[in-house]
Parts: sequence; structure tokens; C-alpha cells
Amino acid sequence: MSDLGEREALEPRTLLDHATMLQLAHPDGPLPGGGRPYPDEDHFAGLSRSGQPRVARWQQVIDIVTSIYEDEPSADRACEVMADALTSLRVESRFAWLLAEAVVSFDPVWRREVGRALAYRSRERGRVAVGLALLHGVAEPCDTAPVRMLGLLGRNFGETAMGVLQHIPGAAEDLVWLAQRSDPWRHAHAVTALCSVGDPATFGWLLREGVRPGGPSVTNARAIAETVRLAEVLDGDDISEDLVEHAGWLLVTMTLRGAGKAELRRYTDAPGALAGFAAAADMMSATFDRYAMIVSLLADLYVGQAATLGWPSRELGRVRAVLERLLDEPAWAAVLDIAGRSTDSEICHRARWAALVRTTCGQLPLTESPMDDEHSRIAIRVSVPDPGLGGVVETSIFVDGRPIVAEAFTAGPAEQPEYLLGPDHRLRADAEAHEVRLAEADCTEGCCGALYVTIERCGDEVIWRDWRNPDQSGLALPAVRFRAAEYDAEITRAETDHSWEWPARAVARLLRARLREDPDVLGRWDCHAGWLEARPNDQGRVHVSYSYPRRPASAEDVWVQFVADIELPAGDPETVIDEIVRLLADDDPRRRQRFAGGSAGAAQALGFAWAA
Repeated sequence: MSDLGEREALEPRTLLDHATMLQLAHPDGPLPGGGRPYPDEDHFAGLSRSGQPRVARWQQVIDIVTSIYEDEPSADRACEVMADALTSLRVESRFAWLLAEAVVSFDPVWRREVGRALAYRSRERGRVAVGLALLHGVAEPCDTAPVRMLGLLGRNFGETAMGVLQHIPGAAEDLVWLAQRSDPWRHAHAVTALCSVGDPATFGWLLREGVRPGGPSVTNARAIAETVRLAEVLDGDDISEDLVEHAGWLLVTMTLRGAGKAELRRYTDAPGALAGFAAAADMMSATFDRYAMIVSLLADLYVGQAATLGWPSRELGRVRAVLERLLDEPAWAAVLDIAGRSTDSEICHRARWAALVRTTCGQLPLTESPMDDEHSRIAIRVSVPDPGLGGVVETSIFVDGRPIVAEAFTAGPAEQPEYLLGPDHRLRADAEAHEVRLAEADCTEGCCGALYVTIERCGDEVIWRDWRNPDQSGLALPAVRFRAAEYDAEITRAETDHSWEWPARAVARLLRARLREDPDVLGRWDCHAGWLEARPNDQGRVHVSYSYPRRPASAEDVWVQFVADIELPAGDPETVIDEIVRLLADDDPRRRQRFAGGSAGAAQALGFAWAA
């Protein structure tokens, strides 16, 4: 056989062959590059983009398929005609669901025969995409093996293949197989499909692996809890410590902003699931990860979504007490002590967080009644998320023991303490009323709103009134009155309490103040300081933004924004600040840092090589 003949014999004849060969070489994980390059790369690259939107191109495909269905009742003949018609079209799979919806009324036998021929015997991706769309809703158990194999070519066919499998009776395990071998986005899509199927045989896998920390599948946490009936599972007799741990992490995930907007509050059985977890938590042997998980739940039970649920009388306090007693037991206290003495700085940082959160929770006011018939109590605490999970630091505000911001606003976090308790003193009350933003949506205020209140001093009272959310008309929150002396004392205490800070956050606060006091530190380089932060999950580092030039003459003038990612040396924060200021003042900060704003054109005009 010639060299050309050998190459042709080795090359896959279809995309299904291609996926099968790659899966044999990589049996346990996602295919490298999502299975690319495909066998039809040269053909696909040569197809005209036509300038049409993708939806319009799929409408063209729908018209072709519909016309062939009406003219060619023979599946064999329809396959030939359709293959020819699709060869010259640049068909991409993202909107294959449009075709699946359009052919619902077509003869299912015709759809199966044509769909199988196109999906399993084609080398060109457009034909395969159309074939899978035709199989949606009419595929049979014999189709599971080839469909899931095509699903390994995730970027092009993952979601479409999962949609086909979702409607095949008994194919839930095939969805699990595909999810285990998919990239994070396709994994999340498979989990969504599995929750829709609701096959009990997959519930264990959903609890164990349905959520990949930090991945898009965190948005599936509530759906998983609802699908597996988490509260009932935790109330059952046949549970293990691993199951309890998985349940705990699922509940923690629902408290995270990345999971969605107030997912725990949207979970109807949340009180029962939290109570069930608390009752079963002592089944777990003590580890530091589990300790941190329980601390995260405790924090939410005090200041987060869990604190705002519709709990039966005294049940919230009982659940808190059960978890606190568990962490006080010698075995659990020991894991915190060991973590706190770790030589690993990240573990040590996380241990400090856990200890601080426990202390802070113990100091929170538990009363739910006002001081008297007219005046309420205010208490402010800073909430720091688990450094192992990420998130933002929030200012938790309690009125008569209730987390008023968490109750009133679910679209995003409360403002950070530097904003509300910093040098601008936004929560202080003056005779002249002023409006304060207490929380903002994760996206932006302009997209999904924010929570505002007007603060005013009237004699010996401070009044919070005129609550509003620009994204919600008629926000029904009553005015709240505080005794001025007690209000002032609590605001002053909160503004001066930095016990919640870790070293990098303290450095960030001091550096922010230094740059504010001495704008010439960056001004000598014609730069203007912007935002500055130290993130909970980015231990030992401070990020400083600054724009150049400092004062553009007009709106048309070009500008760029830099960010300096500063690794902090060991030492007292004041000493560290001196070193950073000296670095910024003595060494041109515009040359070594990354870009975070502006444009490539602006950078070039200002003499910089753009590298965003």
C-alpha cells in the first residue's frame, strides 16, 4: 500500500469514527482541544460566512429540511438530497435546537432514519449537527452509544448530544458518562439535563460530582438539591459521612454569589435541609475542610440567606447551637489548631478566617425585638467569605437582630466595609439627609438594581427612610428610628474595628489612605489612583489600579488604566506600606504592569505596547 493509501486508511471517515478513535486514546477525560482538529477542517474553513447571523443560517437549514421532508418521503433519498444541500452551507451547532423544535411534527420514523444517517455516517460537522437535531426526541436506546460518543466533541456537539440523550428512556447513565468526560461548561449542561430527567440511579453521582467548585455547574446546586430531595435524604436512615459532607458543600454552594441570586432562599426545603445537615454533621470525622464548610454555613445562618428563611419558632437558634457545639468538641477544635500552626500560608490564612468568623458570630445580637416601641437597635459586622471559596467582603447590617440588607436585596452583595465604613463615613448621620447605597447587583446597578436608604438626624434620633431599588418600584420597607447616641456609638465602633482584616487587607487600607493623602506618589508619573483591593482568596497580594494620564484635557483624549499586582513582603503593615510607596514613587509604574482599561489604540498613541 502506498503512503497515501496508508494515510487514507488511518484517517477517520466520519466524525463518529474521529470521536471514537480519540476516546480510545483518552478514555477518562475530556478530549484534548475538544476533539479538534476535525476531519473536515479544510472543508469547513473554505465555506463562506455569508455575513448572515447564525440564527438566520439555521432558518435556512430549517427551510431546506422542511422542503426535503415534504418532497422526499423516502428516508434514503432524503438523506442523499439533504447531504448535497448541506455541503455548501456553513452550519454551526449552537442553534441546532431551532431545528429540533421546527421538526417536532415530522414523522418520527423519517427523522430517525435521516438523523442517524447524517449524524453517524457524515464527515462534515454541518450534516452531523442536523442529524443530531433530527434525532432530538425520537432517538431510541440503541442510539445512546453513538450519540454520547459524538457528545465528546463538546464545543460543537456536546449540548446537542445531551439534549438527545435526555429524551431517550434509560439513558441517564449515558449522560453521567458524558458529563464525567466533558469540559466544565458541558459538565454543567449535563447536570441540568440529569436534574430534568430525575433518575434516582444518578442521585448519588449528582450529590458527589454534580457541582465542580469554581465551575459553571455551581449554578446547578439548587436544582440538584431539589432533584435528589436533599432534606429527605438527610432525614433518612441510610446515610454516610461522605453523603453528609456532599450535602453540606451543596448547601454552602447555594449561599455563594456565583451560584445565582439568593439560591438558598429560592430552595423551598432549605430550612429542613440545613436542620438535617446539622443533625447528621456529627457523623463526619473531623477534617479542616469540613470545619471550614461548617463555619461557612454558620456564618450564613447568622448573617446571610439562611438567616432570612422562614424558620419554625426557635429552630434557627437550635441549628446554630448544634453546629457550634460540634465545632467545640475536642476533635474538631484540634483540626483548627493544627491548621493554624501550618507552615502552608494559605492553610494558616484560612484557619485565621475560620477562627475569626466563629468569634464574630458569637458577638452578633440575637434579639429580634426593638429597644422600645419606637426605637430599633443597629449592629454592624463585617462578613468575610471562606478564602478557599472566594467571594467578596460585605458589610452586614442588623436591625433588631435581623440582617436587613440580606432580607431586602438578593441581586448582589452588600457594599464592602471600605465603602460604607471608610473615610467618607457614609453611614454617619447628619442634620442634612443623605442617601447611601447599601448593596449593588452582581452585574451592575443599571442592570439589576441596588438598595438605597436615606439617613437623617432629627434631634436625638437617627432615621433610615425612603428605601429604594431603582430596579423595583414601590419597595415596601418602613422607616426605622434609632436613638442617636447608640447609633453613633455603633457606627464609630464599626469604623474603627479592623479585627476582621487579614494582613493584606490591612495593607490595602493603609495604602489607600496613603495614596489619598499624597496623590503625588503616582502623580509624579502623571497617574491617578483608582480602585485598590486585597481579595480573600488571593492571600499575600494587593492589586492597585491607576489611570494615565492623570487628567485628560477632554473626553476625546486617550487614556489607559494599569493594574499593579503587588506581592507583599513579610513584615508589619506600616513597614510594608513604606516599601510599596517607595516602589511606586521611584520606579515608573507604567512600564511593568498589566493593562485593565483603555484600548490598544490608546496604548499605542501613548507609547505603550498593548498587552491586556
